[in-house]
Amino acid sequence: MVSSQSGGRRHTQSQPGPRSQDSAEAWLRARARLAPNLLSQSPPWVRSVFDHAWAPMAALTQQVRPLPAGLWEALLGFQTGFVAIGHHESYYLPGPATLAGREVQNLAFVSVEDLARDNERPLHVIGHLIDHHLGCGGTPEGAWLSEGGGIRPRWKEAGGRLPRLFALGYAVDEVAGASVRDYFAQSLALYCRERPRLNVADPQIDKWLRSTLWHAGFWRAEADPG
Repeated sequence: MVSSQSGGRRHTQSQPGPRSQDSAEAWLRARARLAPNLLSQSPPWVRSVFDHAWAPMAALTQQVRPLPAGLWEALLGFQTGFVAIGHHESYYLPGPATLAGREVQNLAFVSVEDLARDNERPLHVIGHLIDHHLGCGGTPEGAWLSEGGGIRPRWKEAGGRLPRLFALGYAVDEVAGASVRDYFAQSLALYCRERPRLNVADPQIDKWLRSTLWHAGFWRAEADPG
């Protein structure tokens, strides 16, 4: 584990391997975009955090690097799932959206202010994107992973356990306790950023994440049953 401190808040972060770093950067290059004139139109305090125009993207890259390499490779296999860094609040929008003049599907909006504050909101909204795509391939219909979905048998088996874990009532905070989708997204974010806190509050979701997304076998191709 490595520790970092930003904005007065200390958090722990898993040390990513080279493959995970490369995969995260490849996905962001393909799917993430900065709003035009982002920093020049930002509040002075945000400009004081970021010293060049590309710095918000570098901050997002740093946040998502602890996520496993197999995840990024899986996400690159979908035609949907994008990220826009801008002045809006951080939230996930399933369905059609516009990004850099292009029509896309399933867009995670990441606030440049959340990146400047170095809080967990960017990872939370990307968690929704992950949940949606692993659960039903990012389609408008179908269960997300957190709702018991899963487009591969191994993913569906893992997703089937999440509603039961949520029902136990040990969510790490009020955000995680709001819904089963928020339970997955917030737990994922804190597993990357504040794992000791997550493990104390909700050891079962910590174990679930360790044995699923952070387990190489979770991403291994499965034999066609037919």
